[in-house]
Amino acid sequence: MSKELRNRTEVPLNDRWAVEAIYASDEAWEKDFSITDAFADSFRQWTGRLSESPGILKSAVEEMLSQNRLIAKLSTYTEMKRDEDLGNSHYSGLSAKISSRAVSVRTAHSFFTPELLSISQNTIESWLVTPELAPYRIWLENILRYRPHTLSDKEEKLIAMSGEITSGFSTVFGKMNNVDMPARLPEIVDEKGHAVKLTNGNFAAFLQNKDRRVRKDAFEGFYGEISGNIATQAALLEGQVRTNIFYARVQKHSSALVSSLFNDKVSTRVYDSLIDSVHNNLPTLYRYLDLRKKALGFDSMHLYDVQVPIVPESKGEYTWDEAVHLTLEAVAPLGSYYVNTLKKGFEDRWADKYENTGKRSGAYSGGCFDSYPYILHNFNGTLRSVFTLAHEAGHSMHSLLSKNTQPYHMSSYKILLAEVASTTNEMLLVDLLLKRTEDRDEKAYLLDHLLSKFKSTLVRQTMFAEFEKYIHEHVEAGGSLTPDFLNEAYLKIVKLYHGNSFAFDDIDSAIAYEWSRIPHFYYNFYVYKYATGLASAVDISSRIIAGEKGAVENFIDFLRGGSSKPPLDLLKGTGVDLSTPLPVNSALQKMDSTLTELEDLIAVE
Repeated sequence: MSKELRNRTEVPLNDRWAVEAIYASDEAWEKDFSITDAFADSFRQWTGRLSESPGILKSAVEEMLSQNRLIAKLSTYTEMKRDEDLGNSHYSGLSAKISSRAVSVRTAHSFFTPELLSISQNTIESWLVTPELAPYRIWLENILRYRPHTLSDKEEKLIAMSGEITSGFSTVFGKMNNVDMPARLPEIVDEKGHAVKLTNGNFAAFLQNKDRRVRKDAFEGFYGEISGNIATQAALLEGQVRTNIFYARVQKHSSALVSSLFNDKVSTRVYDSLIDSVHNNLPTLYRYLDLRKKALGFDSMHLYDVQVPIVPESKGEYTWDEAVHLTLEAVAPLGSYYVNTLKKGFEDRWADKYENTGKRSGAYSGGCFDSYPYILHNFNGTLRSVFTLAHEAGHSMHSLLSKNTQPYHMSSYKILLAEVASTTNEMLLVDLLLKRTEDRDEKAYLLDHLLSKFKSTLVRQTMFAEFEKYIHEHVEAGGSLTPDFLNEAYLKIVKLYHGNSFAFDDIDSAIAYEWSRIPHFYYNFYVYKYATGLASAVDISSRIIAGEKGAVENFIDFLRGGSSKPPLDLLKGTGVDLSTPLPVNSALQKMDSTLTELEDLIAVE
């Protein structure tokens, strides 16, 4: 892979996602944007009329959905163009433009929920079974759940208008994390003696480098730069946390956590049970970390050693085409339709492949009802990057199958389910690679990779979830998020989750700043879903791999479900019941058995 970052204009067309499939040009985008000029005034015609008849309510619902659908399409285009190069002020401006328009339209829509809820319970129940409203029954019932948490028309309008302001904390964080801070990152000397500038994209790869000096230099260089941003980052995170608490309180929820879980119909017991289960199984993690220390031959291990494989990867860099082939081979158990659809998606340029200057870091699957389920990647040739491709492909296929099966208003699956399909793909990929190798070292490498997956997704994301809960509770109790408080709290929880295998000297203590670079802390209690998603995926993939009757069909039905049922009910269709601790505990038992297998394989004294 090239170590020189290209400007966006230098990226070959075949390496870019086909954003032109949404709008062929900015002029086409502007033409559709102009349609939204009339949205707010047009929708206000329904004010005070929703209780007239099922037919009137249906017309209002359909206009609202139509407006939201176009705004989503407009937003998807600008967000994708912005993410190609966050330093491109033109698309940042267009993104802000549609964001502002979306707020004005939401403000115009804000009377809808209070007015809908003002219709008597008996009346609305009788209406929901009429031919006019039956297609929207589930969607409307989900809104009616919010009756105890909905304010007056005027108050809801103020809440909607505030969105343009409160979204600023996340926006500024994104600019700092992806543009300003990377521009100041230092160069380090790689294992070949070449000077290479650190980036968000190559930092993780450097931490997997077999040369310990390179890992150390990357760790110190990265966190040394982050330490200069702590005061600003603390202010941004506090602003986001206070935003979450503000919305929870005005909407009459007992806490920000309860508010965040309400939409998914999830109890705090699920969240707390996840943390408790991981705490109870931390000895397995400590055992794994101790094995790593012994296998790597270290008297003392540092946090920059935590990602390097115990056994060197036998294969060097993967090409993009190899990553695609492996992904398609891994998902073959899901059937020809799944495989062929995903293959065509790659051919149709769903994916934006490589890092370029200013490109958003990380990876995601995005899009809307009227677009491809696009994939943003920063592919760097590592096996981890291959797994990322399989992961995001799972998201994209989930989105595609949902929107191909469900009507627009039921096509978006709840956020709790977002990580299930993606992580199932990863489990299928690691199973494929383990089954087809007879090489002891390669098997050890893959087992270590799987354990790292458990550590990074089930354990680490739970650590994030615990930290996120703690800082919200601290502010809800009247506290503030000063840099010192955040650093101390984060370092304490990192030490809890890592045990005694690490030195935690001056170098390791820089991990106290890590909270400042985690974008998911701006996503309102999102991270725990990675952990429950992995637990669900371990269960689902084990059924598929074992050839259990109906397992594939049940999983495909789940992918097609959208929001046609509550998320926990959709999962139950696959055999997973997250209302109990069983899936999480089973996944942690899988981690333990995988560790035992690795211990037996490498037999470190």
